[in-house]
Parts: sequence; structure tokens; C-alpha cells
Amino acid sequence: MTKMKKLISILSLASLILVLSGCGDWLDIRPESEIVLDDFWQNESQVNQVLAACYRSITEGEVLNRMLVWGELRSDNVTYGRNMPTDMYKMLNVDISPDNWYCNWGTFYTVINNCNNFLHYAPGVVELDANFTESKLHSMEAEVLTLRALMYFYLVRTFGQVPWVEEPSIDDAQDYRIPQSSEDFILDKLVADLQTALKYSRDSYETNTYTKGRITTNAVRALLADIYLWREEYGKCTEMCDQIINDTNTDLKLVPGEDVISKVFYQGNSEESIFELQFDDDLMFNWVVRDFFGAYGNERGQWSFPGVLVTGKFSPFNYNAGNGKESTEDLREKDFLRQETGGDSYYVFKYAGALRQENATTKVSTYYYRNVTANWIVYRLSEIYLMKAEALIQLETNPAEAVGLINTVYMRSNIEEDEKDLSVENYTSKLKLDELLLRERQRELMFEGKRWFDLMRMARRVDSPAPLLSYVTKKFTGGGSGQSTKMSVMDALYLPVHTDELKANSALVQNEFYKVTGEGSNN
Repeated sequence: MTKMKKLISILSLASLILVLSGCGDWLDIRPESEIVLDDFWQNESQVNQVLAACYRSITEGEVLNRMLVWGELRSDNVTYGRNMPTDMYKMLNVDISPDNWYCNWGTFYTVINNCNNFLHYAPGVVELDANFTESKLHSMEAEVLTLRALMYFYLVRTFGQVPWVEEPSIDDAQDYRIPQSSEDFILDKLVADLQTALKYSRDSYETNTYTKGRITTNAVRALLADIYLWREEYGKCTEMCDQIINDTNTDLKLVPGEDVISKVFYQGNSEESIFELQFDDDLMFNWVVRDFFGAYGNERGQWSFPGVLVTGKFSPFNYNAGNGKESTEDLREKDFLRQETGGDSYYVFKYAGALRQENATTKVSTYYYRNVTANWIVYRLSEIYLMKAEALIQLETNPAEAVGLINTVYMRSNIEEDEKDLSVENYTSKLKLDELLLRERQRELMFEGKRWFDLMRMARRVDSPAPLLSYVTKKFTGGGSGQSTKMSVMDALYLPVHTDELKANSALVQNEFYKVTGEGSNN
């Protein structure tokens, strides 16, 4: 066992570095056989290599794959498209067992271990390389602390309780049997780390690609705002959002509605982007977008949008609200969804598409798909407006300001002459404001890995799955009575611990719902 741990330690560092082979000026790679712990971590160049590798390990397909599956698949946004994998299909239909491939969290802990390696070793390089200053170290640590916090935030929202690991896997004497920590314990740790990161993070970098593709002060603020929203600390959430919205050190602004598909999701690194994962055609192709949503030559992805939610009373578009309607000519309905010719399936065009052109006379759209890879946006300015609006609605202090923030996002995609601002007079109760906010987040952020967590926040506020089920079951034939039964308690909204994780770590305990009910048991 000792030899195996040592081998894992060396190979972990090797893979951490080699994952970036061929990535230009971030790297100066030696052969794997020459990489050993004793003679690495000697200079600033090597520190930069590992920092870059921390970013790149998040762009590994299995990490982004789960970011999307965990944050979107079980919501009302997704039904099956073409060639959906079996385990994904089962999870979509709430047939979830502990051996489901998407319940495995190992790739997230790989990223966390990469970050832990950096935080453990990088400080020692200050004493070895005079060019590597304390200031540079702290700035890089801010990036790594934020990346690690992002991984843990996904884990906590998906599983509830997970192991907290902040030491790298480097010591033969380490005990790898680590129990789960409570949600509050982990989120307290994340908030403390992010507050430290705020002290040392940078506002921008030398190029736009680095500013959008690396952690900045506004990226730290965005993650903190998201965590505060999840924890129902609404005053702190609005404070973080205000710091982003009012930041004069950066030039964040919303892209015009007609340019969102081409500039935000096709070209990437747009004016409204705060942080996005960088992909390229040669080394890190975004297979997840291609497989889930589609691409040139593969226009039908594994996911589609439920047809029952495109039109009719359950749709977020053409919605009756008070004395008027919302989103009767919303660009996002056409830009984000593509109806299959001659069919009733609605496939995802967001991220998969390059351009939509609409015939001025017939109003028929022609969709042009991308054949290059897509960056993946983690946070952008429109979500910050909607985070603040949600927090204000929960505080019940200023409904007019909340609707105004929603309008900031809504009106850029509703630009026809007969479209009007949403009027606060049409949303006369907190319930109506809640529903408006959820509709606007659905219209704006669909397929960005946000919707399930949006619905989870709603359920957590009343400690009941009922409001979540009122949305999710609409996509199922017959109203989803069977699916409702399988999500009848709050514990059922979290995923089970994977069978392999339980075997590897005897200190873990199964999610209470799966332990007590045996739901999805393999027996």
C-alpha cells in the first residue's frame, strides 16, 4: 500500500503537468520520467505550469460533463434528444442508483487535489526564486482558492455532504478514509477562502483571453454571491452583486440581444463574461457541448427542450402576466432553441450555434452551426443582475428595484416595438415575483447548468420538494406521478454517493434517502 501511494503521488504530479502539453507559453515540459517531487517546485515557471494545469483539469470532459448534468439534467429544461447514454436517461427519469456513472465525484476531487498541491508547495518557491515574490504568490493563491471553492460548491449542492480535503495526496502516512463534512462546515470554509482571495485577486490580466479565462476579483465576487444566495444570506449577496455592477475598474456590459448568440456563446470572452473555461480545437475540444447540444454535422444532440414547455400555459415564453404578456417576441426562444424540421423536437442551439438568420418576410429562421469548439461560461453579467433581483425579492424590501433589474436583462432580448417593460404592478405578491424571477432565469440561463440549482433554492426555502416538483414533473408524460414519488423528500433531491466511492472510503455514509429506502438498489 505504501508503494502504491507513492506511485499515485508521483503520477498525480506528472499528469497535473502533462495535461497541458502543447499549450504555448504557459509550459516548458520535461519528459514524464524526469518529473519527481524532489526536483520540481524550484522556480516561478514551474509554479505557473501547475497553476495552468489547475485550470486545464477543470476543462477535462468529465468535470464539465458533471457540471452540466448535475445543474441541468433533472430540471424542467431537459428531455432526451438523440443517443442519450443509458445512465443519463435513467437520471433524467429519476431512476437513480448508487452505481450511476454520473454520481461519481472523482474528477472533482482530482481538481481539488491539483489545487491542494499548488497551495502546499507554491509558497516554498518564494525562498528559491528571487523573481517569484510574495505578491505574485498571493495573487496566484487567490485564483487557486477560487477554483477549489467552485468545485466544492458544485459538490455540496449536488450531494449535500461531501469529504472536506485541503491537504494534497503526497504523504505515505496519510489516512485516505475521510468522512463527509456538513454543508455548513464546507460553505464556511469556502466563504473564508474567497474572502482571502478577494484581498489578493487581480481585476484584469494582460490580455482579454486571460481576463475572461482566469479568476479575477469579479469572478471571486460572483462565486461568493452565488454561495450567499444558496445560504439565504441575501444582504451579503446583494453587496457582492453591487460590487460587480458598480465596478469601475472593468468594462463589463451586456451584449445587445441580437448579438448574444454570435458574441457571447460562439466567439466567447465577450464584454459581459466574468469567467469562462477556455477550450481550443487542438488540445481541449469541448466534446460536452458537441455531444449534449450538437454542432456542425451533428445538429441533434443528446439533450432537447420539452416541447410541452415551448408553447402553452407552462412555457416561459408568451406567458400571461397580469394585464399583458411576457416574451411574445423574445429573441431567446429562437436563438436558444431550434425546432426540428417537420418534427416536434426542440434541440439546443445555444453554444452549438454560430448564427441565426431570420427571413424578414416569412419570419423563418435559418440556423448555422459551429464547427469549432466552445468556451464554457461559468458567470456572466446578466446572471449577476438576476442574482441581486432574487435576493431583493427574498428580502421583500424593494420589489420595484427587483423588477427593474429583471427588466435590464429581459429588455435586451425583447426589442420589438410592441414589447414593453415588465411592470411591477403586474406582480403584486412575493409569489408572483418569485415566479417571474424563475421564468427570467430560465429564459436567460437555460442549458448553462443553473436550472436545477435554481429550483433547489426554491425547495430549500420551504424545506419541501413540492414547489420544485410543480415545475419538473410538467415535462413527463402523465404528469410525472412516478417521478414525484421518487423525489418525495428533500434528501431525494441530492444524488447518492457512488458505490465505488463507498468501497474505496469506508468512512463515507450513503445519502439517507438511498440508505433507508434502498431506492435504485442494485440488489
